[in-house]
Amino acid sequence: MMENNGLKSYLFLLELVREEDIDTLEYLYRGVQERYEQHAENTPGDLEKYLRYYPARLKSAQQLAAQWLERYPQSYAAHIILAHAVLADAYARRGALPVQHASVYSLKSLKAGMDHAAALLEAAVALSTRPFHAWLYLGHMYAVDARYGDEKEFLPEDIGVVYQLPLWYKRAEQLEPGAVSSRIAMLDALRRGHPATWDDSMQAYAYLLYNGLSAPARNEVRAAFRGHYAQYCWQHRLHPATAAQHFHIMHRLSPSMGAPALARFYWRTGEPGKAKQYFTEALTLHPEDAALLYDYADCLAAADPAAPQAVIYFRRAARYGYPAAWQRLGDIYRQGLHGQEKHIRKAVSYYHIAWREGCLEAGERLVHIFWKGHADTGAFRNRDKAVRLLKVLAQDGSGWACARLAELELEARTRDHDYSMATYYINLGIHYGSMHCYYLVGKRIYEGRLLWRGVHIVPGNFFKPNRADRKMAIDYLQKSAALGYVKAMACLARYFDRGYEEDRSPAAAADWYCKTADLDPQDRESCCYAAFRAVFYGEHKGRNLKAAARYLHQGAAVNGSECQYRLAYELLNGGFAYDRSGVLQPHLGPADARNVRMALQLYEKAADAGHVEAMYYLAAFYERHAASKADHLKAFLYFLLAAEAGKTIAQKEVGCYYLNGLAVEKNETHALFWLNMAADSGEPAARELLEKVGRQQ
Repeated sequence: MMENNGLKSYLFLLELVREEDIDTLEYLYRGVQERYEQHAENTPGDLEKYLRYYPARLKSAQQLAAQWLERYPQSYAAHIILAHAVLADAYARRGALPVQHASVYSLKSLKAGMDHAAALLEAAVALSTRPFHAWLYLGHMYAVDARYGDEKEFLPEDIGVVYQLPLWYKRAEQLEPGAVSSRIAMLDALRRGHPATWDDSMQAYAYLLYNGLSAPARNEVRAAFRGHYAQYCWQHRLHPATAAQHFHIMHRLSPSMGAPALARFYWRTGEPGKAKQYFTEALTLHPEDAALLYDYADCLAAADPAAPQAVIYFRRAARYGYPAAWQRLGDIYRQGLHGQEKHIRKAVSYYHIAWREGCLEAGERLVHIFWKGHADTGAFRNRDKAVRLLKVLAQDGSGWACARLAELELEARTRDHDYSMATYYINLGIHYGSMHCYYLVGKRIYEGRLLWRGVHIVPGNFFKPNRADRKMAIDYLQKSAALGYVKAMACLARYFDRGYEEDRSPAAAADWYCKTADLDPQDRESCCYAAFRAVFYGEHKGRNLKAAARYLHQGAAVNGSECQYRLAYELLNGGFAYDRSGVLQPHLGPADARNVRMALQLYEKAADAGHVEAMYYLAAFYERHAASKADHLKAFLYFLLAAEAGKTIAQKEVGCYYLNGLAVEKNETHALFWLNMAADSGEPAARELLEKVGRQQ
């Protein structure tokens, strides 16, 4: 992937931005603009390319664009670039959540950003004799909200049907009748404006946009149409095979558009081999695309976590001005991933750069480091600095920071309790739509630690909350869960399962246990076993043995877990079995030798982690299948571990071993000790043995 002219131009612009050389930027863009206005080039591509190359996603570049416009208020390029930067910031604040889950803050931020950008673009129209690009950017905004770029309607007629086309498209077509970019922007607007139906009228709209184009240009528009239809098949019809066909047609029509689309499609559908092939092609065609570089690095990292090659592309994406790449490099050096040694100073440096360029998550990582310090040396621990960073992050829009600050006030980790400040930060976080703040308030109200009275939170003093408070708590937790917060889902599952009597709902609990397990692959919330029981027994949720096998396998990775113990039991008794490809399947019949070995390994892992039942059943298995004194000794040792952990029947078994001298020396004193302990705990067989020993004496 050699640097071509486009990459050199992009890197040159990036260097000018980093040096804050506004005068050179204005000179460069004004020169390209004048060439275009004087018809020195036949297409708008050169100016369009330079406008696209400006690194608008960087916070420093956004600030520089505002300074540029302040210094050159009549600059056509500065108006468009600042509009682009404002939109990039607004979209970042909006996030990717659907409207029903989006916060008021995110929606208002998007509207304010779009209003500001629209005003800049409308002003730019008057600053050029050929303002094609200003109209084009308004067209991109029109695709999101039809209020922009559509003061009048243009009504051409084609094949007997009247089509309503917006003002921006009319003006753009008058300036550049054969421009592909305006046709594609209109196609995108039509796709967004029509719900996912793709009926004959959508096809007719598309054919209208093909008119008057050369064959290569028509292929580009057709490729864009195929890409939109592929996305519809993938996201709405949930038919990836059909989507793949249309992505491949898109690639044949326009490799420059199709290769990135196919790369991301195969990456997200779990085919890294094909994804790598198309990423390589896409980066040959678009070497300056930092987002594409980042996605390729992410694909390499997921395909082979131990390979260092991903780090090379993360570094390149960072060099090309992609903030998330700096954050990812910070994660790599903080945790020692992808063959790199841990280097906390490098991690902190990368996090600082990412945060400075607008990546709030990198700032949150810095807070973790300054709060806890380096795991081995304690270096960088500075809690005062961590709190200062949290306050800055909270004002910048981090709901996580708001939740942490509220928690600090409630737990009095910084000073005495300050419920007014806690209320302020919680309200600010809820304004941001923070799942962490919803969770914090919901959990503490339900547990009686907080009460919400009027507009303030007050101590709950651990009294039982009333019905209205509990309903409020559940509502907050459900809002957090709807935003994807796994801890909130686990809380809901437990409250519906084992909460206050009047709140219990076995069906709701089963549903939330399964949702939590689906989003918690490492079973950090310990919900896999409850999810397994829900779908295995089918009492409150439909019986599904394949889902039960998935939850059981997933939870068994945690040593000492109930899933690990139950999986060992099922493998040993033939209820489930691993097939030749290593997938756990429902099974009827006796276990084969391979699954028996796996069961014993799982029992041993669970026993080593302190699972008492695993100790007992492992001992019972070795005793039942003992072929030598060594097997009896294994059984005795596991019985002893279970007995010491308090299992009464194991205490009786240890007493028997000492009484009979099986695998250990006969010792009546030890035997009576363990038998008495079991008898005192209510084990009837131990009492009978004690009576028998007493009669013999």
